[in-house]
Amino acid sequence: MIGALAFGRLDHRRVAILASAVAGGGVAIAAGPELSPLVVAGAVLAMACAEWRRGVVVLLCALPFSGVPVFIAGAPGLALRDLAIVLPIYASFAFACTLPRGAEILPRAGVLLPALALFCLAVIVSIAAAPSLTVAAIGTKVWLVYLPMLAIGYRYVRRIEDFDSVLRLTALLGLVPALIALAECIIASRAEHAVDPALLRNDFGPFRYLYGDWYSHVSAPVLSFYRPGGHIFVIARVPSTFTASTQYFAFAMVAFAAGLAQAMRAGSFRWTVCAALLAAGALAAGARLAYVLVPVTLVTAVAIGRPERRYALAVGGGVLAAAAAAVAAGADVAGIVSLLPHHVAQQSAHACGEFARALGTGAWGHGTGWDTNAALRYGDVAERRYIENWYAKAVLELGLGGLAAMVVALAALHWRIASGLRRVSPDVRQLAAPVAVVLGVMTIALFKGPYIDLDPLNVYYWLLAGMLLAVIRIGVRGDATAPRTGEER
Repeated sequence: MIGALAFGRLDHRRVAILASAVAGGGVAIAAGPELSPLVVAGAVLAMACAEWRRGVVVLLCALPFSGVPVFIAGAPGLALRDLAIVLPIYASFAFACTLPRGAEILPRAGVLLPALALFCLAVIVSIAAAPSLTVAAIGTKVWLVYLPMLAIGYRYVRRIEDFDSVLRLTALLGLVPALIALAECIIASRAEHAVDPALLRNDFGPFRYLYGDWYSHVSAPVLSFYRPGGHIFVIARVPSTFTASTQYFAFAMVAFAAGLAQAMRAGSFRWTVCAALLAAGALAAGARLAYVLVPVTLVTAVAIGRPERRYALAVGGGVLAAAAAAVAAGADVAGIVSLLPHHVAQQSAHACGEFARALGTGAWGHGTGWDTNAALRYGDVAERRYIENWYAKAVLELGLGGLAAMVVALAALHWRIASGLRRVSPDVRQLAAPVAVVLGVMTIALFKGPYIDLDPLNVYYWLLAGMLLAVIRIGVRGDATAPRTGEER
């Protein structure tokens, strides 16, 4: 009945998904009645994702609000997206790939795919050395589950308009978390604070009710900039619609890139305002790295995209307006900027130290999941260890072989994107450049932290990378569309 109303007809795929949702829902409700809202939402989402292209749109609509299921149901909400959206997309996509006269499934990108295959092999082989099966399972999920998004993103984009629609949707939906973040930042900055910033916890005023019982997780200690002589700039850690400020920061960078792409290509006042608000939202995240990556992304994207002069001036004006708004809100922008070189040098030294210590453990890793944050939290591991540097984590878990495979894969991916952008038309380059830049800077930022392991960047990274490869294929060949399977017609 539900399937007929939603899709007009039922086939074996939809029936299987619905049956799985009903069975899983019965088990979940029996285990905990408080999960009923998530079960109903999961069943509806799973049915909506029975067509993988529709599922990608559902996923893009859900990603900016990744924390909401957790705020409703606690830790069980962490699994909603993967069970209700990602897995149905994978199942539907796998079925579509079996149909005759299919399109190219994987991009042709030199050593990218062989290197990724070797990396997957390293993850699987390293399971044998993992501390436990639970740790290995969580580690494998973190390393590998979202890699298929590369193929899905590549197959999704059949024309440039598909990619344009994805960026438009991401930028417009991103305004909601950005505006919440700005409001939280202003409220927290005006709250009464103790003398010692290390003891502070953020107060988001009425927004604390957004998080429910999860508030103790998101009200983390604030960050501080220290000036020689002891002067301190206090910056609130803002989670917005996510479970932590780190997740929101990663999303904010993606949303800013999407808004910037629209502003560079269209040059309209409304898209310039949108990009400025998304940039301000990223700066409000409470991540010191944002004060480095936002301007680097802006300058690099404009240099690569080379928009018309009036469009570049519009984007620059939007940035100045965002800075003026920050000053009006009480932020010492000049003081923060003056402290950034010291911060970058300090964090770089810390990252290099972590990497050197990881290399010192030997050529063989300790096993899949050994230093994965989620595995340490939910894998019943008594020892408290955690290295922020993602590349050092790869060495610790997978050894030098696993690290080398992933580094080669990432280098091949970004080389392919960078070289392709030089051969596409200016309007395509202006649309793709900000996304390419933000993926590049976040790859470098992995020396600072494992952002690619965290929601929602774990999905965005590979999905947008696949889309960029498709955009370059279309832009270089001049194809209006890519071949479609019978399922997609």
